[in-house]
Amino acid sequence: MTTTATAEAAVGDKPKSERVLALDVLRGIAILGTLASNVWIFTSGFGTLRGSSAASSWLYNFSGWLPNGKFLGLLTIMFGIGLEIQRQSALRAGARWPGKYPVRALLLFADGVLNYIFVVQFDVLRAYAVVGVLVAFLLLTSERVQYWLIGLFLTVHFAVMAWQGHRSSVERPEMDPPPMDPTRMDLTRADTLPSDTISSSYLAEVVSNIKGLGWSFGYGSEFLTILLMGLGLFLLGAKLYRIGIFTEERRRLRFAMMSFGFGVALPLDYLLSMTSVFPSSLNQFARYGAAAGVALGILALTGEYIGRRGRVGAPRRMLSNVGRMALSCYLLQNVLGVLAQRLLFNRPFFQQLDPTYGTYAVFATISALLIVFSWAWLRKFTRGPFELAWNWSYRMLTREGRDTE
Repeated sequence: MTTTATAEAAVGDKPKSERVLALDVLRGIAILGTLASNVWIFTSGFGTLRGSSAASSWLYNFSGWLPNGKFLGLLTIMFGIGLEIQRQSALRAGARWPGKYPVRALLLFADGVLNYIFVVQFDVLRAYAVVGVLVAFLLLTSERVQYWLIGLFLTVHFAVMAWQGHRSSVERPEMDPPPMDPTRMDLTRADTLPSDTISSSYLAEVVSNIKGLGWSFGYGSEFLTILLMGLGLFLLGAKLYRIGIFTEERRRLRFAMMSFGFGVALPLDYLLSMTSVFPSSLNQFARYGAAAGVALGILALTGEYIGRRGRVGAPRRMLSNVGRMALSCYLLQNVLGVLAQRLLFNRPFFQQLDPTYGTYAVFATISALLIVFSWAWLRKFTRGPFELAWNWSYRMLTREGRDTE
């Protein structure tokens, strides 16, 4: 095979620092956005001593819906962009592609397995690792073939979701969830935490997770769903970066993406999640379909905003720091959430808290910890702690003596 022609001229119009800032900010938004979605799982015990009225309020449901799936989609697209950046970097260095990238993917997969076993079961890293290896080789195909592959993979993804929804509605109609409960959002659910953080020991949960590891790759798992969705979104992210989505020449494309994301995908996501307009068998199309369209709008809006306001303000600097330590912050937010749920949130004080505003407070607290930690760490180091360990492992496995990007 031959590699596709790179479009480095297209992405090279802006100074490198501005391009990197936009990407780091987007990564930071994606990481904190996934926390905004998953934090409802950590706080699922809030309000249990207040009765059911608080948890059924419209604000509670809306607050859980708003981030759901959007930042998972954004994170997936950003992984595709990162893969294309690595490909272009390898070509500029005269190296073969994909070269040693499978080693990177193996390490990412190992991180995901450890995250699944010891922290939370709603892990995306394993799926991203597998998708990354597949897409790394697919990037060797022509531009036309990649366009067709994006359409093919997304079509298969939607078809599988439709089939799963149909089977669910036929086999278990009495178990259809009510519209929009933040703790029961499709496959990211409260039972994807270590299953009983109150009565069981941590060691017992680890053993249970090890026994269930094989099932986590099977039919109906979120791993398979993200795998199919990721193939299309990784290729789409790589394509967007290659054509220069963050350059001045692509402003019309960015506005088109914003129009689609916020004018079409967002209302559709709301109707699928928050209303009974569509049957419950189509609920997955919100988190793993329409929400990805909203993610395109977020990406375009962020790129346009940073392109217009070149100076680096405090909010963008904070988001950029989190983005530079994306892997560390992703893993750390899960660790903090599980520790808080196991050690604090099962106490009567938290069970009496309003679930909506209590969750807001937890999100703000964990976000602040991530922002402060990333700021303090990057004053001393160029990478986050997990990134440093990951890079050291990569160099050991590949026997490279120099630092790698």
